[in-house]
Amino acid sequence: MGSINKITSKTLLTFLFLGIILVLNSCCFSAKEVHLGNNIYLSEFDNVDRRIFYQKESCATTADEIVPMTVLEVSHNSNWIIAKSGNKRGQTNFKYWVIKNSYDQTPDSKTVIENTIEFDDYKLYESYLTNNNIDLKLKKID
Repeated sequence: MGSINKITSKTLLTFLFLGIILVLNSCCFSAKEVHLGNNIYLSEFDNVDRRIFYQKESCATTADEIVPMTVLEVSHNSNWIIAKSGNKRGQTNFKYWVIKNSYDQTPDSKTVIENTIEFDDYKLYESYLTNNNIDLKLKKID
């Protein structure tokens, strides 16, 4: 009976060890992701480090940054993604982003980057949305 308990304890420790390894290897263990379409993801690592990436799959270990941190507001549909980024604490250095989200086939990161427009001026950003009939409103990320 004693040898059965040793085998069971050893097996239990092995499974526990393997489980911990699997959890630690998962990038999503500490990140929250929202798929925005066409391999574009809003990735949140904490309240400050929130960015938009192009990555081939959810929880990818490599990605191309489309919008740098910190993304403060975002909205999307099947045609467009809009975002606002800046310094959350200082409420300064805001930038506005428009990303094309409608393609005939799944784009590569270069295509997405080429179809991303960055605005330093809110009025120019609003004008672009109006001129291109982009009917989206930014929503704060909690």
